[in-house]
Amino acid sequence: VFLGFNLTFFPQFILGYLGMPRRYHVYPPEYQVLHVLSSAGASILAVGYIMPAIYLLWSLRYGPVAGRNPWGATGLEWTIPSPPPTHNFDKIPIVTHDAYDYTTVAPEVIQVG
Repeated sequence: VFLGFNLTFFPQFILGYLGMPRRYHVYPPEYQVLHVLSSAGASILAVGYIMPAIYLLWSLRYGPVAGRNPWGATGLEWTIPSPPPTHNFDKIPIVTHDAYDYTTVAPEVIQVG
């Protein structure tokens, strides 16, 4: 994405600095190289955005379902089901450890495949 962004917009910046007019149907031929470079950068940028979208859709369709506490967090928000009930807790919870004490709870292991 970084490479595609810079290859897309730096040539356009240079073209503007060189005096290329905007909103023309046909651009002057001396600017052709920078236009092609900008178009190639836009293609790289598109691939950089499409790949994570494909990964997201793939994981939503074929990925494992996360457990109740996949990160092994110890905060109170992980002790109730998701989505939480309207009243949150049935009774006032008793806090026995710090919210960032990760030595007491092991994360759930998700078997893949």
